[in-house]
Amino acid sequence: MDILFYDSHTSKIQEATDVHIEIISTEVVKPASPTPYHIRKHKLSIFDQLTPHMYTTPFVFFYPNDQRTNVTKVILERRQRLKQSLAETLVSFYPLAGRIKDNVHLEYNDDGAHYVEARINDIQLLDFLGQKLEIHLINKLFPVQPGSRELLSETRSLMIQISIFDCGGIAIGVSFAHKVVDGISILTFMKAWAATACESSERIHPSFISPSIFPPLPHLPKELSQLSYVKIDNHNYVTKRFVFDRSALAALKAKAATSTFAKPSSVTVVTGLLWKSFILTSKIRCENKKKPILLTPVNLRTRSSPPLPPNSFGNIVFTTFVPWMDDSDLDLKILANQIRNIITTIDNDFVEGMKGVDGILKVIQHYKNLLRQCSYSNAEVFLISSICKQGFCEVDFGWGKPIWSSMGSLGTNLYGNASGAVLTDTRSGDGIQAWVTIKEEDMAIFERNQDLLGFASLNPNPLEN
Repeated sequence: MDILFYDSHTSKIQEATDVHIEIISTEVVKPASPTPYHIRKHKLSIFDQLTPHMYTTPFVFFYPNDQRTNVTKVILERRQRLKQSLAETLVSFYPLAGRIKDNVHLEYNDDGAHYVEARINDIQLLDFLGQKLEIHLINKLFPVQPGSRELLSETRSLMIQISIFDCGGIAIGVSFAHKVVDGISILTFMKAWAATACESSERIHPSFISPSIFPPLPHLPKELSQLSYVKIDNHNYVTKRFVFDRSALAALKAKAATSTFAKPSSVTVVTGLLWKSFILTSKIRCENKKKPILLTPVNLRTRSSPPLPPNSFGNIVFTTFVPWMDDSDLDLKILANQIRNIITTIDNDFVEGMKGVDGILKVIQHYKNLLRQCSYSNAEVFLISSICKQGFCEVDFGWGKPIWSSMGSLGTNLYGNASGAVLTDTRSGDGIQAWVTIKEEDMAIFERNQDLLGFASLNPNPLEN
């Protein structure tokens, strides 16, 4: 595979010669011990049921090798440690070793995780990261391409690619079946895998409490069984990374603050600015003929009293929405306050109201209304989710924290091709990376928005933020 890099000084494309990815092996890693018979069939929650059958946005974690001698030995040790600890971790995270049986149950026959090892020849990890990486290069580090339905027919819940650089540095790329996990569950698994790998005394085990709190509906309405917020289209979608550093976040918070909303969060103000930029892009391209709708998944683990265990596994999010009207004000103060007001309604009383038979019917009615709003011919959906402050940059396998953690492309199947963004922590931990996926023709407008660029850097060097 030839890789192209952008020269940050000349903005010209340079080709890195003789750079190839070579697949070493492809296998299935099974749990180290069999799943007990009595838990081999497990119910999904209502929120799992409402989640499309697709792969999640993939994650990749980069780890350098600081040892300059015995590189071959380092590589062998890392390969062995990762595979062995994965098998051990799958014992408690058994849904990831199973297959999706239907839209009500998961079946755990210890089929295992799809596991690929690859070599990246003739380039070192720091050289790979020391460029202005484009998203299509990062996508090469995953076992399945973002947006692809490849291998979904086999219903593998977990797919992993370990890419090894000549220097002994590695990239760990992971893709998950979204029907099984949300973003927080992914990070729970990654931290558990890492804790097992470095033989930590503080092992992490998942809690499968969600289906008992939010039980599935045996006969989910057909239109919701494979929830898709917009119709499949033939547009080309692209992903770009916008980075907000600490000073930019401080300035955004000051700009969004009001007397009644004095301390907006970093996630709220970034969400507000991206939402504003998307609306303006839609207005320019569609001449006010489209109705943008913002979707915001809310983590329910922290919204009840007492909170659900932080390691609660599955899709434990409730998607709210904010329609934008033509006469609405695009002032950041108003947008940020509107987003905050919508999210704060998801409180303990709200969560309690979703429990039981009547509660599940309320959930169904909400998602029917959401689907109806998003299905109008003039609707344009923009989904923004956040995994900030969830340990995205802290997954330590015994080699230290990753030098960088990245998302892949959101692909072209995000809730039926909706545009969207995922917010993650920066490498320093005090900034936000926004991975924005929208139509190619929209991105040509979006990435030139001067209000956005006044606070965000477009695709800066990964090692400098």
